[in-house]
Amino acid sequence: MARPRRLYLRLYLAFLGVLVAVLAVSIGITVLFGRGPIHFFFRQAPRFAVHLARSLPPLDDPAALTRALDQFHDELGIDAMVVDLGGLPLASAGTPIPPPDSRVLVAAQRGPSWMPRPPLVGAPVRARRGAPVQAILIVRLPPEGARAILRPLTWLAVVLLVSLALIYPLSRSITRPIERLTAAAEAFGGGELSARSGVKSDDEVGKLARSFDEMAARIQAARKAEKELLANVSHELRTPLARIHVALELIQVRDQDVRSRLSVVGEELNELERLIADVLTTSRLELAQAPLQRALVSAVQLVEKGRQRVLALEPERPVQAEVQPGLQVLADEPLLARALDNLLDNARKYGGGPRSPIRVDARQENGEAVIAVSDAGAGIPAGELERIFDPFYRGTAARARETGFGLGLALARRIVEAHGGSIRASNVPGGGARIEMRLPAA
Repeated sequence: MARPRRLYLRLYLAFLGVLVAVLAVSIGITVLFGRGPIHFFFRQAPRFAVHLARSLPPLDDPAALTRALDQFHDELGIDAMVVDLGGLPLASAGTPIPPPDSRVLVAAQRGPSWMPRPPLVGAPVRARRGAPVQAILIVRLPPEGARAILRPLTWLAVVLLVSLALIYPLSRSITRPIERLTAAAEAFGGGELSARSGVKSDDEVGKLARSFDEMAARIQAARKAEKELLANVSHELRTPLARIHVALELIQVRDQDVRSRLSVVGEELNELERLIADVLTTSRLELAQAPLQRALVSAVQLVEKGRQRVLALEPERPVQAEVQPGLQVLADEPLLARALDNLLDNARKYGGGPRSPIRVDARQENGEAVIAVSDAGAGIPAGELERIFDPFYRGTAARARETGFGLGLALARRIVEAHGGSIRASNVPGGGARIEMRLPAA
């Protein structure tokens, strides 16, 4: 895809185009209607050479021809030379003029006058009007005339260069606030809620930038208040949930039907506790000002703890683990363990029946630690491979179940991205899903 042209460059080229157009029109008007040196050189000088050629005496009188050229030199201050059609000089006056080459001689016979190169002007010599060309008159304009021609051209070039030097900072001063506002808007849209433009000008762009900064500040404050409220409510919910758990454990009933119903209540409480834990962890990632508490984490120990937690919930579930020996990750261990637990919990729920295997792989690849969880379930629809990491999104398979809130994988992505890594989901050939975390290796 072609890179879009920067606004300041477009303004610069627009200003430059206007300036060049004005200079071109000015020169054109001067040449067509003016009386300056440029008009003289391009319009009157060729006619002047034609007039001199018509006033020459017959070419068969060399003495008269030489006297005529000397008169031109003495009275008009010009150098002149007459050459035949082969380029041989017939007469000359003043400073010698180099004979023209064959291409110039051919071109001189096609029109009434021509300019071999400034300040030379030439014209064909004929015995009478309409007669064949007999010779060629070459005239060199006086130095004063040449300087008079070059002087306005030099001034035009100087004006053009100065204008270019002034237009560039002007275009940059116009577009720089817009670029800063654009960068701030892109950063804010990418999730950096603290991004501000910082533009302080008093024009329309400055007013727009201040409006954006005020809007961003209000949104950031509202988001922070929302997250703080959610974190506080979630934290306060843990105390009554803990009391309910204790009460359930103290209840002793002999009726099998009642015990099964109390077991369902306990499972729902466990699910609710996991949801609250996810909300609290998410709030910590979004609200905490301090950096992550990074330390070297053994991948073997991390995977084994996650494996044991799955076996505690489902002892009959086969959990296979293959970890590269000595692999370590520089990470916040509680957060990374939480992310791995969420991936294992997702595989446990949607990876088939209670005897369907779960596989955990951990290895180093291209300077990154890759920790992947695979299951043997139905897999993930292609259109949901990216969306399953969105908060509260539940895929087709998840909507068929009653449990789950769609926060586990979203929290895992936040944790991995907070560590400077990435996470992605894919389908395993032959059936099943694979979710892969990539983190900076130690």
